[in-house]
Amino acid sequence: MLSELLRASRRDTTAIRALCAISISRESERQPIGRLGRLSIVTPFVLDYRRPCAHSGCFNLQAQFMAWTPASILLDFLLVLRFPHYLSLHHGANRNRGTFGNGNVTNVAGNYNHTSHGADGVQIALDKLPYADGASWNPSLSCLPGTRLTLLSLVHDWARSRDNRRIFCLKGVAGSGKTAISNAVAQALKAYGLLASSFFFDLATPSRNTPRLLLSTIARDIAGLYPAIAADIAASIEEEPSLASAPLPRQFEAFIAGPLSRHAIDRQIIVVVDALDEGVREDGSTDLLTILRDGFKNLPPNFRLFLTTRPTMIMERFLSTSDHISFHTLDINSPENRQDIAVYVSSMALGVEISSRMGPLWPDEALIHKLKIMAEGLFIWIATVFAYLRTAHKPRAKLHAVLTKSLAQSLLEPIQRIDDLYAAILEVCGDWDDRDFREDYIVFMGAIMAVKRPLSLAVLRALYGGNDELSLDHLPQRFGSVLVGLHDEHAPIHPLHLSFREFVTMRAAETANTRKFHLSEKQHSQKLAELCLRTIVRELTATSITGTGYLARDDDDGPGIPMLTGVSEQLLYGCESWGDHIRDIAIPTTAAIPTTALAEILREFLPYHHTTSIEIVASTSTFLGSQSFWHWLNGLGAEFTSLYNEASQAETLFGLSNRLGYEGRLEEALTAIEDSAHLRRVLAARQQAKLKGKLGSPLRHFSNIGRSLSEAALNGIRQAIHPRQNVPGERTEAVDMTGKLADSLSNLSVRLSGLGRHERALAANQEAVGLRRALAAERPEAFNADLALSLNNLSVHLSDHGRHGEALAVIQEAVGLRRALAAERPDVFNVVLADSLNNLSVDLSSHGRHAEALAAIQEAVGLRRALAAERPAAFNADLARSLYNLSRTFSLLGRHDQALEAAQEAVSLRRTLAAQRPKVFTSKLSKALRQLSYCLSTSGREAEAEVALEEARSLGP
Repeated sequence: MLSELLRASRRDTTAIRALCAISISRESERQPIGRLGRLSIVTPFVLDYRRPCAHSGCFNLQAQFMAWTPASILLDFLLVLRFPHYLSLHHGANRNRGTFGNGNVTNVAGNYNHTSHGADGVQIALDKLPYADGASWNPSLSCLPGTRLTLLSLVHDWARSRDNRRIFCLKGVAGSGKTAISNAVAQALKAYGLLASSFFFDLATPSRNTPRLLLSTIARDIAGLYPAIAADIAASIEEEPSLASAPLPRQFEAFIAGPLSRHAIDRQIIVVVDALDEGVREDGSTDLLTILRDGFKNLPPNFRLFLTTRPTMIMERFLSTSDHISFHTLDINSPENRQDIAVYVSSMALGVEISSRMGPLWPDEALIHKLKIMAEGLFIWIATVFAYLRTAHKPRAKLHAVLTKSLAQSLLEPIQRIDDLYAAILEVCGDWDDRDFREDYIVFMGAIMAVKRPLSLAVLRALYGGNDELSLDHLPQRFGSVLVGLHDEHAPIHPLHLSFREFVTMRAAETANTRKFHLSEKQHSQKLAELCLRTIVRELTATSITGTGYLARDDDDGPGIPMLTGVSEQLLYGCESWGDHIRDIAIPTTAAIPTTALAEILREFLPYHHTTSIEIVASTSTFLGSQSFWHWLNGLGAEFTSLYNEASQAETLFGLSNRLGYEGRLEEALTAIEDSAHLRRVLAARQQAKLKGKLGSPLRHFSNIGRSLSEAALNGIRQAIHPRQNVPGERTEAVDMTGKLADSLSNLSVRLSGLGRHERALAANQEAVGLRRALAAERPEAFNADLALSLNNLSVHLSDHGRHGEALAVIQEAVGLRRALAAERPDVFNVVLADSLNNLSVDLSSHGRHAEALAAIQEAVGLRRALAAERPAAFNADLARSLYNLSRTFSLLGRHDQALEAAQEAVSLRRTLAAQRPKVFTSKLSKALRQLSYCLSTSGREAEAEVALEEARSLGP
């Protein structure tokens, strides 16, 4: 709508008047002109009216625009004309989202314009983007000099082109040398100054086996090269912090497509991504493939992506018909590839590491020639052979055996050739007729294949109860040619190549000769589930973990997640992964109870150690949720579900969400509150089932709780909780559970909003309001406070969706409720009344009712000043927020001296707060300084205004 008015306003005075009305109504919320456009968008149109032109009426239109625009907005424009940097100065008003339940979550929304910021501030914002460690290129893994020349020449020409072929996709079978090529390409591009970023997927590394960190890593790398793009990305993060953990499509637009479209870069920007197939699998999300197919074709032609992958079905389905992708296949049978293999074989065979172990009369040219032939273009084959020779006893004899076996198989398909090599190596790793050896292999290799992240030998040994066979001096050393990490007790162990994992866990089962090597990943995962639980029970029983128990305490006893001491690596892994391993066991039925050992340890773990395991994960790792275990457990029947106290667990997860939110771990906080809401939804439905036979049909609507609250559903809830219903005790339970579900929904709404998921946030808040309105209708003295809380938050969500009329009506209702509550108990409710008055002021301003807005914010400041006088540590932050909004409101009314006075006091308070808690309040101090700069400018104190603005820039956006 705004863009249309802007175009029309060049020739239509009615349109100008409408534009001014929009400016007035939107200005006081979060942006100087409002949600529909920033000053940076509107200013060019104002400038048009300043320029002399041949069209009659041009200056008349300018005069009419000036006459119909409030002084505060005209001043904004004039400041833009004089001080271009002013676009970064004027920030929107702060809103309060109330606290909820027994938590203490406050979400203060503010506006951030896309402008240039101080370098330190930009870096602070960019540091919020997660970055994948170890994802970059490695020169030691690059191709040998003089190899892959034709392919590298093609890449060289493509990299300098600006045609439509934005993606160079190299396809090749497993083990064909794609990763070495990717490293070589990255190394060459770096030397030419063209490499912007690189990302090497790796199935064995959790941070690199999904695309979750791909775009944020690339964005940070590009931002490090181009300051304008860095400032653009930083502004987006400050405006919407949820982007740091948002789904890939949103990140692509915010961090890649958007900045590149807004900032012209005069040189090539090239990214290298290796092993895409290890990050995007057949059963996973296809968001990244959709972006590669549909999003990359619209990027500037100087942005290029070099990509390698195996030709999997999902890759072919999504990418094969895209014109902007240039496909190249690595032909392992080509003469050039065989020549490159020969160069590699000669280099390795003549190197000190191999030649020193091969005895006299080495190099044996005949053996080396056979190696070159037998490799048949597969780099992983020859790399595995040399890895085997480095650790084998009598390596020359072993090489003879490998070559003799391979000669008869030289015409097999590449994967079969690799599998046969793996089989040959495993065959000589031990005596497969020895039962003890086979059992030890199953334990050791089974664990390596089943763990959810690579573990060291020391951790594996601890998980297995100190098994002596899991030590460097025993079995593991036999497998050094196919596993990485066996040189050190504390190094994580993982397969040399993905193809070895696939052979052992899948293809080895297909033939009689290799079946002895086969390992069932799920079967070993079941074993690890038991071992993880036993480790947790054993160590928590025998060891004191300092700092645990915090989820049983109120937030007032210390918010956030405390640091724990005394957590061993095996205990951490057990707490992180027991649920993942449990999920690998098919959901049982009551007729299929899990193994006796697993059932026994579950009985010991769930009642006594489950909550502590959650505390350990939250303190030292990442909380990923617990719903899947609940679903699994419910298949076991009442004997086991009774061990899982759903009401207590819901309360624990509710508190965990609050603490994670305090730490700024928003995705984890959302996961925790989603789990809490799920359990409380189940409990509420279960309570409905108990009451249904006693209260009759009105309760049929109770099952809609948390999903759809029509008037009929609300009537059903009212009847369920009505005091005249003669179901003593059970009615109280229904009321209590409905209230707790509303608490979780309210918390869920705030978490969703904090992550930018506004549609879901609004829906959750509306559900909470519906539940609390039903409760308050029957018991206002008990539930009016909770209803007012939800109404307060609902007004913010409605305003976020542009539904300002509804938002104003809702916040007025919230103020009415809280004013009545504060009249009876001012010591308790003046705090939240001030919150709602603050929000009411913002909504009144958005409707142009500035005088009423001033009255509301002045009342809020009065309440908060009294609160801060008694408890400054608790309320100075709130007072500073309201003073900031008071300053803005005075500015809107042209009362600049009073605006300046309020801004100065807000800066003084926030300066003290920022010194105490810089991570939380530095950005807020920056905003207050920008408002102060604005007020000083309007008072003619330009030099002081510039000083305040420079300080704000130095602090960040």
